[in-house]
Amino acid sequence: MQRENHPGPDEEPPRLLPTARRPETHAAERHCYMRKEPVTHRHDRRRQSGRTGLLHRHPCCHSGSVLRGLIGNAMRKLVTYNKSQYKALIDQLGDGGFKLMSLLELHGSDQISELLSEKKLVVDVSSLVGLLSGDLQLASKFELLVHQLPFGTLFIGDDKTVNEGAYQLRTMFDDIIECDIEIDKDAQKDKRVKRTLVSLDELEFKQVLTTLESELIGQIEFKRSFESRSRSFRLFNALDEQPVFSLLLLGPSGVGKTEVAKILCEAIAPCQPLPKVNLGNYSSKDSLNSLIGSPRGYMGSEEGELGKKIDSSDAGILLVDEFEKAEPAVWNFFLDLLETGSFTDSQGMEHDLRGFIIVFTTNCPLGKINETFPAELLSRFNLMSHFSKLSVSDKKFFVERYVSMFAKKYRETAPSGLPTLPDDIADRAMMEIDIEATENIRILKNTTRSWISEFVEKARKSSSIATQPSIINTQT
Repeated sequence: MQRENHPGPDEEPPRLLPTARRPETHAAERHCYMRKEPVTHRHDRRRQSGRTGLLHRHPCCHSGSVLRGLIGNAMRKLVTYNKSQYKALIDQLGDGGFKLMSLLELHGSDQISELLSEKKLVVDVSSLVGLLSGDLQLASKFELLVHQLPFGTLFIGDDKTVNEGAYQLRTMFDDIIECDIEIDKDAQKDKRVKRTLVSLDELEFKQVLTTLESELIGQIEFKRSFESRSRSFRLFNALDEQPVFSLLLLGPSGVGKTEVAKILCEAIAPCQPLPKVNLGNYSSKDSLNSLIGSPRGYMGSEEGELGKKIDSSDAGILLVDEFEKAEPAVWNFFLDLLETGSFTDSQGMEHDLRGFIIVFTTNCPLGKINETFPAELLSRFNLMSHFSKLSVSDKKFFVERYVSMFAKKYRETAPSGLPTLPDDIADRAMMEIDIEATENIRILKNTTRSWISEFVEKARKSSSIATQPSIINTQT
């Protein structure tokens, strides 16, 4: 199909004329789409305009003036970006008041007429290119949609995707131009140094093992396996043979699976928050978008929860709870993460997890593990361990230790006016709390806390009665 000459900014959009096919673009002309230097214009009219339209702004600058060569003219230009430039480009466009959408999102919108009237519209075509190959009907439909958009619309796209589909895009845009925003790679790097198991010296590493041994109730087999596998991890990580140390902990709720991650986090990076995601919240079909962010170009696209949690802490450990509830797309994401030790979020930012311990927990019964998870995924875990129910002696040890720790802290920090606790308070707790009533350590902890609270309240009331002054009847 042949396209008419471009009208002025105030004229109607061009029509597609069905009378003739557009001539095949010459190979030398198509080559300009793929060039790494600024694009050479192919028409005299473009040369006369004197505008290259290149985006050029330091990432720290917030001036929108650099967009004037691209917005508000009668040319349809596609600006390509690489993943390191994406966030700076979107920030710049956002500062200029532009609305960002993908072409697929625009096509599926119920408010299409309202969106077409937007004066500051940026459309990302990255999600479109892969669909065009070999589908002439779909290509024609989206080409028509592109030509219906106002001339002030700016089109952007991922450079790799656009380069691969440049031939399919040849009839949609007048120019394909490279974004030349300069990114300071040093500024991109996270200045926070993560404390990981592999960054510890031998003495610190042994202290982590000692802490896990003393703090984790029961689970003797796991503790033994963890020590040997963690030593292996430190060795092979130093040789770039094992990027992360992944644990899959199985068993019923309340037996210490999550506690492993908490203990390791405090031992490796004291006082740092534990990065945690609960995949029970990621069971919908778009769960991967919530985890790492929406695809680039979609309205409302932002960094996902996973990147935010990791960036918020200096601890080189990640807890992934309820792994069995995740969608297959999320499983595939973690499959790749365990293989490479890194991931790139929707904003194009790479997150380096090399050296991390990643603790996955699941309530899936041991006998159904092979039915629940793909074999390829299970083979990626460095340590799988089934956490058994706690024995009576384990639960007694927990109650005694918890009450003793509380009593010590109470005596050191309790404000004046509160009653004194007896030295045998832990023994009393052991006798009065029904330890065998539950298998869940969390429920047992709540039961113990309730007992302590009631004990202190009774002691306070008794102390108050004992200290009340005597009332003497003076009447005769």
